[in-house]
Amino acid sequence: DRERVSAAWREALGGKTAFDLEHRILAQGKIRWVRQIAAVELGTDGQALRAIGTVQDITDRKQAEEGLAESLALLRTVIDTAPLRVFWKDRALRYLGCNAAFAQDAGKTAPAELIGKDDFAMGWAAQAELYRADDRKVMDSGQPKLFYDEPQTTPDGQLIWLRTSKVPLRDGNGEVIGIVGLYEDITARKRTED
Repeated sequence: DRERVSAAWREALGGKTAFDLEHRILAQGKIRWVRQIAAVELGTDGQALRAIGTVQDITDRKQAEEGLAESLALLRTVIDTAPLRVFWKDRALRYLGCNAAFAQDAGKTAPAELIGKDDFAMGWAAQAELYRADDRKVMDSGQPKLFYDEPQTTPDGQLIWLRTSKVPLRDGNGEVIGIVGLYEDITARKRTED
């Protein structure tokens, strides 16, 4: 009946007279995603008279979004479980992200704590200029620098040795927008060699 439908519209709209929402429907035995945009015309008594709008099938977009989310989750798992420390920086040499092992080496509890910081804000500030010079060289030349040894001061003041590789971070157009680096701690091997 009209009164029940009007009440349902008012509740769904939360006092508004228009809406834009995405939801699932069952169509021909299959679940589909739709985007529904509509305006509700209310009578002088506040009751819904009619709704005018569109319904667009967005199932393909939703499936693409789900696929992308799954791919990102898989990539995050790979980065976090690799037996290497991984980080990436922007052209200003601020950290955009890292894996959990890198964050731990930096004395942080989570990768998010490094975002926006540079090497001068890390425990290895003594090596910041050295690291940044390598970063700039890789970004400016567009060429990777692979498998070289370098020192690092840990947050507790110890000196360790790293086997490092850095490659340019490129956008979809091939432009260098930063740097990706990875390293492993080779301190034990260095001590044995010495």
